[in-house]
Amino acid sequence: MAEFDKRFLAALALLITASSHAAEPTPAASVVRFYTVCANCHEGQCSGRLSFHTGAKEARGHMQRYLGNITDGEAEKLFGVLRHTKEECAHYPLASPVSVGSRLGASELAAWRNTREGGYFIPLGALGKGDYQLRLDFSVAGNGKVKLTDDRFEPLVEESLCPQQNALEFRFKAEGGPHFLTIKAPVVVDTLLLKAVTQP
Repeated sequence: MAEFDKRFLAALALLITASSHAAEPTPAASVVRFYTVCANCHEGQCSGRLSFHTGAKEARGHMQRYLGNITDGEAEKLFGVLRHTKEECAHYPLASPVSVGSRLGASELAAWRNTREGGYFIPLGALGKGDYQLRLDFSVAGNGKVKLTDDRFEPLVEESLCPQQNALEFRFKAEGGPHFLTIKAPVVVDTLLLKAVTQP
């Protein structure tokens, strides 16, 4: 086989491997960790050019300043969420556990909790245009922030939690499309209830 053919086949095999690796979805736990910690600085940074253009390995040192010791694999997953956030200018797509009108308990919300640094990132799903009411009940009150955004990171609700607060309830207007709830507080959510508000 000619040297050119060997090089071509080797490059093709590498491209196929890279493509199949890139197609693997990022685990929800990595997405939750990104949006409860890294999104403090990187949320809504829309650009086709990555700020860490050299890749996940080189970005690992930066990540460890905020997350502590992480593996190369964890850095790759977090970097994948960053890439999506910047290139698509949208939240990383995740299936939502929430149905309008249904109540979720602590065990159902556990997968959306960042157990290391604290907080939750919960995809509320694609909401139709209209008014909604969201209620959160906490097992323990604590300081923190609750933010509800649309898919383009536009904040619709921003609320502060305080130590005397065991529940939070608010209304918001959706214009359609995916919505996301971020809770940055060392609390456990006992229940979440999202309801459509009947128009007068």
